[in-house]
Amino acid sequence: MIKVIAFDLVGVLVNERDIVLSNEEEKLERLFGPNLSDGDYLKKANKIVNDETNILYITRALINKLYKVKDIFKKVKEINSDVKIVIATNHVSFVKEFINSHFDVNYLDDLIISAEINRIKPNLDFYEFILDKYKINANELLFLDDN
Repeated sequence: MIKVIAFDLVGVLVNERDIVLSNEEEKLERLFGPNLSDGDYLKKANKIVNDETNILYITRALINKLYKVKDIFKKVKEINSDVKIVIATNHVSFVKEFINSHFDVNYLDDLIISAEINRIKPNLDFYEFILDKYKINANELLFLDDN
C-alpha cells in the first residue's frame, strides 16, 4: 500500500511559463536544480550577479514569474486522507516562499528540497532520505517526476 506520494516540483506540480527572460535571469534559472546547498547556488550565482542581496531578489522574483501552479493535493487527500503528500525537488530553498504562497499547504505534509538535505535526484541517497524519514519501504513510496 502507498503511504507517501512525493511530487517533483518543476514539470509535475508547476510548469514553466513561456516567457522571455533576461540573460541574467536565464543563467540563474539554470542553476536552480543541481546544487547540494543554497551556498553552492549563491557561489555560482555570484559569478553572474556580483551582489548577494540582488541575487536573492532576482531569484525570488524569477521563481514567482516563471512557474504556473497545478495544485492537486486536496483531491489526493479526498481520495485517501492517510497518505502523506510531499514535494521533493532539486531546488534552492528560496522556492519555499513560492510554495507556501501558491499551494494549499493544509494538504501538504512535507517539503524536501535538495539544497537543504544536501542530496540531489536522481542519486539513490535522495530517495533513501525519504524512505528513512518516513520509515517506509520502497514499495510504499510513489514518486512522481517528469524525468
